[in-house]
Amino acid sequence: MSSIRHHNSMKSHNHGTYKSQSSRSSPVGVLVLHSLQEDADEESDIITMPSDVITSSCPALFSLEDILTDKTSNGDNVSVVSTEVSLSSIADFDEGASTSSSTFLEKVELNNQIPTPSGQSKAKSLTAMLNVELSSTMLTSIMDLTIPHTPPRVVGHRGHLYRSLENTRHSIKLAAEHCHEVEIDVFLLKCGTLVVFHGGGNDQNPGCLKDYCNINGSILDLSYEEARNLKFNPYHLEFGCGPDVIEQLAHEYYIPTLKEVLLDAKETGVIIKIELKGPGTPEPVLELVEELDMVGQVHYSSFDHSRIKRIRELRPERNPDGSHRYKTGALFDEPPENFIQIALDAGASEVHLKYSTCTTERVKMIHDAGMDSMIWMRGPVGMLHDVSNLFHDVGNEDERMYLAIMKTGVKAMCVNKPDVLAGLLTKQQAVNCI
Repeated sequence: MSSIRHHNSMKSHNHGTYKSQSSRSSPVGVLVLHSLQEDADEESDIITMPSDVITSSCPALFSLEDILTDKTSNGDNVSVVSTEVSLSSIADFDEGASTSSSTFLEKVELNNQIPTPSGQSKAKSLTAMLNVELSSTMLTSIMDLTIPHTPPRVVGHRGHLYRSLENTRHSIKLAAEHCHEVEIDVFLLKCGTLVVFHGGGNDQNPGCLKDYCNINGSILDLSYEEARNLKFNPYHLEFGCGPDVIEQLAHEYYIPTLKEVLLDAKETGVIIKIELKGPGTPEPVLELVEELDMVGQVHYSSFDHSRIKRIRELRPERNPDGSHRYKTGALFDEPPENFIQIALDAGASEVHLKYSTCTTERVKMIHDAGMDSMIWMRGPVGMLHDVSNLFHDVGNEDERMYLAIMKTGVKAMCVNKPDVLAGLLTKQQAVNCI
């Protein structure tokens, strides 16, 4: 980040505000980093500069048009008026200073309102959307913690991505310290190797490497030897742990095989929820799980419901209590009216809903149909867009957001901050013991 910090268009002050000498007519980017240190200063230091300065100084950091178009609006074009770049809780911006190793991407927000695809402003209430009630104060109350439902299982989304690089062995093992389960993404490479990786793109074109590794192409184009040698782009905004962690733990960070991850999980005992991300994954994944004798420790899911249907066709066995021995989850982004029937037709034992669509009514429908429920959070950039532009009553995966979701009665929560959710459940347990 030094190329931005020392750019000649900026005026430097210690722990103060930097103003670009360039015209403010150009779009300006916003980046907010917060420290994980408990004693960190809560105030932010601000850098402001035109986006063309940012992208020309450090093109690997980000392109505003790419991020704000591709990431925050789900592919719908948005008009960027102006934003700011804010770096908080870092040492200095002087020559030779460096960011704290514990900083991480916390917020990408806009100085001016960015129109969402429907032209909405930040006026929605997540609690109202989910049809739950919380106290009017933003502080967690004892009444909020009093929830009649069984506490949800904590599931780490791609590991523990705010503390360690997503979908790596290090991140997954770290998540196992807080989680009942860990969700990972799996592709089958052209050489026949199963790997754990998410990548860019969409469900029709998954595994893109451009943002993740600064190269063109897809993970599907590579052999494992080639994939193993890829270097992650430390400045990709979807990597919530931040560049310092990625650079300091570079020796730990590579694309692992699914077998490596499963053997780690066998030692820790954590349940692994495998999203069958790429084509051709059901059969070889199933074969590997059975080879490692981990049938009871691995679940399967996909947005492509034909993949979990294939698992069910191959393994229809049930336990003595009637539950499926092989657990499968039907993933939905925006669930259609007949989502229950779709999940049942795929033989799903679980339904996985995006957190903002997990209403009390839908959760009840899932349970009444004999299936378990789980919510999934968007990645860091998507979540930050939502809390900055859509919801006025919750923070970015703070206790209040998690409480609102818990009150729906959902049975599992796949989150980016599993330590926060685990801590909240500890508080809830203490309240219930009073």
